[in-house]
Amino acid sequence: MISAGGERTMADGGNRFDGTADAVVQARDIYGDVYQYAPSSPKAPPRQVPPPSRFYTNNERQLAEITKFLRPCEARDHQRPGLVVLRGDPGGGKSATAYQWIHEYGKHYQDGLFYASLTAGTRETGLESEALHNWLLGVGYARDQIPATLDGRAALYRSWSTDKRVAVVIDDAISAAQVRALLPGMGNSAVLVTEARSLGALRARDGAEFVPLDPLSAESARLLVFRIVGETRDLARESEQVDELIGLCEGQTTALCVAASLLVEFPDRPVARWVRELSREGRRLAALSRDENLSVLAVFNTAVGRLDERAQQVYAAFGQHPGTGDVSLAALSVAVAFDEEDVQDALDRLCAAHLVREVGEDRYFAYSLIREHARARFPDAAAMRVRFEEFYLRKAIAAGHAVQPKRGWLEKLWPELLAELADSSGDGWGWLDAERANVLAVARGLHSSGSEQLCQLAVALWPFQEQAKYVEDMDVLNKNAAEVAVERDLTFAKGLAVVQRGFAFRTRGEYDKAATLFAEGEELARQSERVDLAATAVESLGISLRDQGDRGEARTALRRNLEMAEVLDDPRRTALARMHLGSVDEPEAGVRLLDQALGAFEELGEGYNAAKTRMWRGKRHTELRRYADSEADLISALAYMTAHHKHFDRAQILLFFGENAHAAGDAAAARQHFMDALALCRMRGFAELAQRVQGRLDEDQS
Repeated sequence: MISAGGERTMADGGNRFDGTADAVVQARDIYGDVYQYAPSSPKAPPRQVPPPSRFYTNNERQLAEITKFLRPCEARDHQRPGLVVLRGDPGGGKSATAYQWIHEYGKHYQDGLFYASLTAGTRETGLESEALHNWLLGVGYARDQIPATLDGRAALYRSWSTDKRVAVVIDDAISAAQVRALLPGMGNSAVLVTEARSLGALRARDGAEFVPLDPLSAESARLLVFRIVGETRDLARESEQVDELIGLCEGQTTALCVAASLLVEFPDRPVARWVRELSREGRRLAALSRDENLSVLAVFNTAVGRLDERAQQVYAAFGQHPGTGDVSLAALSVAVAFDEEDVQDALDRLCAAHLVREVGEDRYFAYSLIREHARARFPDAAAMRVRFEEFYLRKAIAAGHAVQPKRGWLEKLWPELLAELADSSGDGWGWLDAERANVLAVARGLHSSGSEQLCQLAVALWPFQEQAKYVEDMDVLNKNAAEVAVERDLTFAKGLAVVQRGFAFRTRGEYDKAATLFAEGEELARQSERVDLAATAVESLGISLRDQGDRGEARTALRRNLEMAEVLDDPRRTALARMHLGSVDEPEAGVRLLDQALGAFEELGEGYNAAKTRMWRGKRHTELRRYADSEADLISALAYMTAHHKHFDRAQILLFFGENAHAAGDAAAARQHFMDALALCRMRGFAELAQRVQGRLDEDQS
């Protein structure tokens, strides 16, 4: 046995390890294959749960109930993780209670403390997937080890956390499905969920226990206020007025914190003055009001009314921000038309007033209650929303173009567009990943208004969505873009949106629906007399037919595509057409086409398409029984795809490796390649390709 330090160690006739190892397997006899997918760079256990408030007050009963249900001091291997849902009014201290419990018992969960904020959004998607992505990064997985799909990420996290002791806090969950995606694997782990909508479905299926949080009692609320105010003023002389102020807050933790902060900020103003101001407020936010005369809205209005003008304007911007995602400092600066330094100062004041919280480097979040209040308080701030939308639109189009700058459709449809965006240097993939939720919110607004800019956005975002496999985004965005194109009589734009949407169905394996959309795209291309779009639609159909295994029909479609490409006299399009036709044509003819395509791509400097061409040429060599030539092509293609993190292409090449080995009579090597391809497909969530690989394995076993 070898230790992590490289030394062989034994004690009392047995094996032991000294030092630290990423992953260890000890076995006597192994039959079959062993696969491990440990993090490539294991890190110290994450500690992501926010710290508790210094002024945490009351809820001792609830903390005791949580402890009773989660039993942190007991060993409960091979059981479901403990699951507790905290429910109560918004602003009632659910999150604070979860943080406090983790603060007290987190030492029992030595493998990590994980945190996810789902923001209680009802229209945003992908928040749990993004949380899992961050968690997996936090434990040491590299970005190229993390699956693209929610199911794949959830499975990898469950596998990693099985038999570990982790604690998870999930804030503002609105559905049982969100929670289930974030649950750790079997073992003595704990999950605390704050409920934004009813999560009763978790009780029967997942064994969740529910702990209700009541509004703070008058005694506890008084204690909380006195703790926050501390020595800044003597409240004992205004005891009756303090009790009135607490009564106006109705036990809501958020309201009490803001009210107490006002007392600290203005120590010379009598409490009675705040009581009068709060009592005069006639409108209340329904979510936190028990009657129309007592409301958190009154506390917020008073707090915001005491902010300086610049801080108020930044606060107003949160009410105009599209969607429910967090907001970058850069976006806020554009919306309010201030320098970033001035906006940062204002944000610091908003955070100090407990109106906004910082959730990442230069990123800020306001709860829906705050955003609603900001809209009501500043009804004349609509110009900020326009600036937000223009910011996200310009950046998204520029960033999308940066992902695949040679695609060409933006220039053909809107030749003036990229020139207008020359000063909007999108940073591509990273920016789109960070702002995805906000960009989609802008897209929904463009759809509602019927703006042609939605069509531009759909074209710009397609390469990012297709490569990242954001299939639902691709489907909805292009469906809506096609509708707008009809309203605007933009036949060409509709045709491209229809074809782009077809790729969403193709990725799902819904080939009939994809074929219908590709055929519709071709017809629209003919109506608009655009041979280039018609060729794209035909090419897409041919690729889809090839994926289904219908090489005869695929060959017919892809020959038509090559004929159209030669008419268009576009070297890149012609090279692509030759590559696709070469992948399905008769073997000898296919190799000649692939040779021509490879030469063109090398001349154009397109390394990715050159590697794909070698991949297909390797497959054709296998059919011609040129096994050594096939292996050489596939080795070259795999090296490129691995270096550039092209995971789907890697899996497909491994499948072709297996087919080449099988044809050459090396059954053991073939099986190994198939197993490697299947493992990669499952890891990355390539369901349709995984079925094809599994089929090859099943054929070998039979």
